[in-house]
Amino acid sequence: MNVIERVKPQTVGVSPKGIINFLDSIIEKQINLHSFMLLRHGKVVAEGYYRPFNKEYVHNIFSVSKSVTSAAIGIAIGEGLITLEDRVIDFFEEKIKKGVHPYTAEMKIKHLLAMATVHNGSTNKDVNDWVKTFLNTMPSHLPGTVFAYDTTGTHTLCAILQKQTGMTVNEYLRSRLFDPIGIGPIEWESCHMNINKGGSGIKCTTEDLARFGQLYLQKGLWEGKQVLPKGWVELSTTRHIDTSNTKVMLEGKNGYAYHFWRARHNAYCAFGMGGQFVVVVPEKDVVFVSTANTLLYRDGHQMILDSFWENIYPSILASVILEEDNIYIEMQQRLEQLELILPIGKNSVALEGAISNRRIKLDENCLEYGTCQFIFKGSDSRLIFFKGDERKDIKFGMGSWVIGIEPFFGLKSAASATWVDEKTCIIHIQAFDVMQMLIITCHFEEDYIVIQIQPVGEINGGKYECYLNAKL
Repeated sequence: MNVIERVKPQTVGVSPKGIINFLDSIIEKQINLHSFMLLRHGKVVAEGYYRPFNKEYVHNIFSVSKSVTSAAIGIAIGEGLITLEDRVIDFFEEKIKKGVHPYTAEMKIKHLLAMATVHNGSTNKDVNDWVKTFLNTMPSHLPGTVFAYDTTGTHTLCAILQKQTGMTVNEYLRSRLFDPIGIGPIEWESCHMNINKGGSGIKCTTEDLARFGQLYLQKGLWEGKQVLPKGWVELSTTRHIDTSNTKVMLEGKNGYAYHFWRARHNAYCAFGMGGQFVVVVPEKDVVFVSTANTLLYRDGHQMILDSFWENIYPSILASVILEEDNIYIEMQQRLEQLELILPIGKNSVALEGAISNRRIKLDENCLEYGTCQFIFKGSDSRLIFFKGDERKDIKFGMGSWVIGIEPFFGLKSAASATWVDEKTCIIHIQAFDVMQMLIITCHFEEDYIVIQIQPVGEINGGKYECYLNAKL
């Protein structure tokens, strides 16, 4: 049945106290974690889903997709379809303009895997044919010399695979990777040319991520079958290029492999924007995965890794841990009660009575809202903006999450609010289908109010980023 066994952590040498400390750290650091799963010796020892997210939710994993593309390249090499030394231009002669640059002519599959292309970053994606633009954009340096994060290079790898197999990478991997290790239906976005976006396009469950990580921990072997070619895991997770020049804070500067980042303690990880992680720690026989939205903070994703290394990693021991059943029960209770984290505060304050249901005239503002109205009513609270005959309703719960459609982008979302002090209410809106948040900070004084709207995420919400002022 390809089921991953669930066990008490102490039976495989993991202290439940370390997992409780991890949960505390997430709260203390105010990390917007959506889910996590921890495996040891191939068994799930802890998993947490921050409501309203759940274990069935198909989450965008962004650049973790690159690591899946790397696995596809390894399988294709094992089948003799391509080699690491193949020149990229040889697959796309029809896309090459006359006089291809000699740097581009020297670029090989191995350079794309190591983020060592001829470009100083991704080439233009606001076009139909990403590959053609990638190959014909003027290069900045020789391939294989400098690390530069290039999602269009990964996309070109998918284009190579599709050309060689006659299938999308998603189709190619279904019988070769996904089905053998028990990964269910996934979503994989494609470009206008119907090529899977290998750099960022996958949506899958938390357990799907864990299965992928476990496959790598087992060096490509799953239930007796060699799913990934022998030696590919070792080769593709070995450091191939220095990352001292990168501006991304990810486990320091440990180097980059073939679409995997090197990490501390001789570990490696697949990383996606906003805190999507698959961390493989061979020396402890451990896999840790997470989904999140940490885009409120620059390099906020690193806080997830720090919480793992500071709390869970030290709790992983060599042998069975005895007499920790009470701590295990506490851990399970904590895991079952998880909800998305709000700033620490109160569900109500005395000021609500003076503000609720009043129609408040707003000063002139960039959104052209004329008035607003607060309704503080527990799980049926609202903030309404009025613009002529139009209205935008933000429905939220005070200390509880309410699911609905947020009014700015029209996205299915969950919203909740808390009073962080006697005069400041903060509303958090979390979208489901895209990585997007809105944080609305409402500060009240005796005779005025300031409302800050702050979009955070993958959508360019600049037009909504503003301050609204009013006299009371």
